[in-house]
Amino acid sequence: MALLEELKRRNVFRVGIAYAVGAWLLLQFTEVLSELLDLPPEIGPIVVTLVAIGFPIALFFAWAFELTPEGIKRESEVTRETSITRQTGRKLDRAIIGMLVLVAAYFIWESRFAERSEPQSIPVADEGAPTAPDTPPPAGASAAPATQPNSIAVLPFDNRSRVADDEFFVDGIHDDLLTNLARIGGLKVISRTSVAGYRGTAKRIPEIARELGVATVMEGAVQRSGDTVRINVQLIDAATDEHLWAEIFDRQLTADNLFAIQTEISERIAGALQAELSPAETQRLETRPTNDLAAYNAYLRGRQLMRSRRSDDLAAALEEFRRATTLDPEFALAWVGVADSANLSKSYGTLAFTEAVDIQKDASARALNLDPELGEAHLARASLLEDIGEDPQADYERAIELSPGYATAYHWYAIWLDDHTERIPEATRMLERALELDPLSSIIRRAYAGTLTQAGRYEDAQRQLDELLTMDPEFVPAIGGQALLQGIAGDIDERILTLRRIIELDPNNLGMYLGLLWSYIDIGQYEAIADLRAQMVEIDEDSLNVAWLDAIRTMGNGNPAGALEQIKWIGSQMGEPPFIRQIEAMLHAQQGDPQATRAAFDAYSSDYFSRETWRGPITRNPQDACIAGWSMLHTGDTALGQELIEATITFVEDELPEYVDHAANWGIEWCYVIRGDLDSALQVVETRFRHGHFQFWHMYHRFPLMAPLVREPRFAELDRRVEAILTDQREHLAQIDAEDAGP
Repeated sequence: MALLEELKRRNVFRVGIAYAVGAWLLLQFTEVLSELLDLPPEIGPIVVTLVAIGFPIALFFAWAFELTPEGIKRESEVTRETSITRQTGRKLDRAIIGMLVLVAAYFIWESRFAERSEPQSIPVADEGAPTAPDTPPPAGASAAPATQPNSIAVLPFDNRSRVADDEFFVDGIHDDLLTNLARIGGLKVISRTSVAGYRGTAKRIPEIARELGVATVMEGAVQRSGDTVRINVQLIDAATDEHLWAEIFDRQLTADNLFAIQTEISERIAGALQAELSPAETQRLETRPTNDLAAYNAYLRGRQLMRSRRSDDLAAALEEFRRATTLDPEFALAWVGVADSANLSKSYGTLAFTEAVDIQKDASARALNLDPELGEAHLARASLLEDIGEDPQADYERAIELSPGYATAYHWYAIWLDDHTERIPEATRMLERALELDPLSSIIRRAYAGTLTQAGRYEDAQRQLDELLTMDPEFVPAIGGQALLQGIAGDIDERILTLRRIIELDPNNLGMYLGLLWSYIDIGQYEAIADLRAQMVEIDEDSLNVAWLDAIRTMGNGNPAGALEQIKWIGSQMGEPPFIRQIEAMLHAQQGDPQATRAAFDAYSSDYFSRETWRGPITRNPQDACIAGWSMLHTGDTALGQELIEATITFVEDELPEYVDHAANWGIEWCYVIRGDLDSALQVVETRFRHGHFQFWHMYHRFPLMAPLVREPRFAELDRRVEAILTDQREHLAQIDAEDAGP
């Protein structure tokens, strides 16, 4: 008891209480300054350590020393008669009360007025999943996406280190969190492309949520400093603009720590939105893609580079993914990156088809061997199977099953469905789902416009492209969509100008040169092809695209035999993909050789020659099906050939209008000519002319089987009018070229 009384007399307890309250206020002040001034994350732990060390020192000084009117003296040097510990105690009481008032004020401020950028420890609300914001859209605004209670948009994370080189790291952390969330079937997660436009936005959370069609929004920041990382996140209910929870993670910068943080955030979000995780989903969330931080950094750089779809960036992305797999050969997602960048380089870059396919085969197989439950790996293999003529449907569906919130899976599956006419409505639904998940994605909206084009809904497609180009004026695929619609409308000159602009924007995209080649053939501007070829050779003389140009030009010059030899050589360089046989069949038909045409179609797909299987080829390409029927008529299978032709005509007349508008643009006139129904064929051709669909008009003159149509006076009149239009368009181009050349 004597010791206790002495501790009280010497104000040791008061000093301890005052020190604890003051230390707490100091820590809160440090946290606020760290956020405002972007201080390194290790500042907080340093302050805590110093405060902890200072506590016993403060108690020792309170016991051993006393504050007197003459200053600080050792307690043993102060007599009881001259001691002023009682007055000092009252001063300490007033200081403690003052600091407690500050603590109370802080709590009131935090609960009522704290900004969203201030991280807090806030429990998940008990009321259940958040409700959709009911803020009405502004007048004249386009309809917002439908809102689901279990939906979330994770806004781009802020780079608190302010170091430009850390941008890819911060974006990668954000991107990986989205990938994790996309694996949870009970959530609707807006994809990266759509939330990217809100970086640094001044819009309020309810407005963002309404535009994206979500009930919750997450904000966050990442700060990397040396071997430490700080990630702070806050989940906000869009209807109330209040926090559901917030958290700060200060960890050593290791791959395992990063993935652990992402897993914890994903599980907390699922809990807040009442999305029940299956055991398989939990296992996928807890899987660590790699333990090598350098490999992970290379992977993040590759992901960032791949997004642009530009040829040079795709080449750099492939190298980054390869670096990641060298550092960690068991990094399955990095192998997916290798496959995906090689795949995209076939269309947007300079990688040869055969080389790209070989890379895809190896990389997708490695990824699936490492992780058979990786949705992205199934998607990579599906794309490969599609390219080599095998059925990818099972892998597309498995990818969606494993990653139900992965917009790209719906997107790529829809592109494959587009090739099956009766499945165009299904492709449309897939893309609509993709747009729900990624409403501001340029590439998905471009694909949606493409499906609308395939469905003959040209005005709807044009509206989508106009909206897209307003948001992203130099997005090359969207400009390519404009060129496609211009060709369909018969504005070949405008199409040529548009394709030239694309080549200016991305000169290494050699695939676009072939589109320009076809337009020169359509308009009859053969003299421009030599210059086009020279440009391609200057970029990559060994590219197969140059060989394709030669084959198409040879065909356009009326030499199908020469084009056939060139196509066979291309096929040998590409590993003999099945579609080469399809092209060979058309060139044999152009030569008027039904026997060789039939053999080539049979090598491409024997489905043409069986009643049980020919619906597939009919729905994919009615014109090809009728030419296959023509080859059967002249090779001893007259009855079966006639039956195939009639089945194709029945499909086009009775079913095709259910799936597409402008069915006259599907080559049905070829079927009528082969059947001998010239009047029906002429009606179709006249409809095509009225709608401006005279792209590839020259093909009528190149196939002997179409000679009966070409000899008809009604066709000759249409032919004359088409040539007059094309002459005007050639003159228009010549005038523009002369103006560009200058005096």
